[in-house]
Amino acid sequence: MNVAVASRLAVSPYARRLARERGFPLEALLGTGPGGRILAADVLDFVAAGAPSELLAAATAPSIAASSIAAFATSIALGALHELLASLESSGKVFDIDDILLRAAGSAFGEISDAAQIGEAPVALELGKRQVVLATTSGMPLTSLRAMRLAAQADTRDDSQKPATLSVRLLPPGDIRPMMMPLLPGRAMRLTVSVSSAGDNVECLLTADAARVDEAASAAWLAALKSTVERPLRLFV
Repeated sequence: MNVAVASRLAVSPYARRLARERGFPLEALLGTGPGGRILAADVLDFVAAGAPSELLAAATAPSIAASSIAAFATSIALGALHELLASLESSGKVFDIDDILLRAAGSAFGEISDAAQIGEAPVALELGKRQVVLATTSGMPLTSLRAMRLAAQADTRDDSQKPATLSVRLLPPGDIRPMMMPLLPGRAMRLTVSVSSAGDNVECLLTADAARVDEAASAAWLAALKSTVERPLRLFV
């Protein structure tokens, strides 16, 4: 819709809201109020008189966010993980929390009973506006996964079009965390991770397309992720 045209239209606040809710462009409506002002009745009459079929289809189509998006959240304690990473560092093996989260995300798929429903589940790491798809199979050494992650952060390739069930967004440490995140195109699940300012826990938000991944499977996956990160030794045996 042309912004200049829209700004010249006289529309009552209620009529504007009705049109927005129904997905009708305001310039398609004929105002019957003073000076051609569009009233709520004009919006309702437009529907009753028979709006163009493409407009009605858009207005009545079910919203993906409302009908098939499920969201789950959990807080994961990092005490045991910090102790393990410090012990490994003293022996010359350096890993970050990011490495553990990516490995745990991949291994969680193998621990849920509905893994067959999800199938192959490489993980797409979100890096700004691009994504890098990483293999996170349980048989891969964590050192290899770390090397892949660091190399991906250093180059500019974009794997947004490559298949991956899950995308992972690692937010900078802070005390503000999202309550909802949209799914990225082609991804059935999205994990958003926010480390607290104190660094003693992470808040995880899982958004999933319930039409592709059963809600129970999504909840079980997040529970498996939490269990693995809070008991990180299992990733090294």
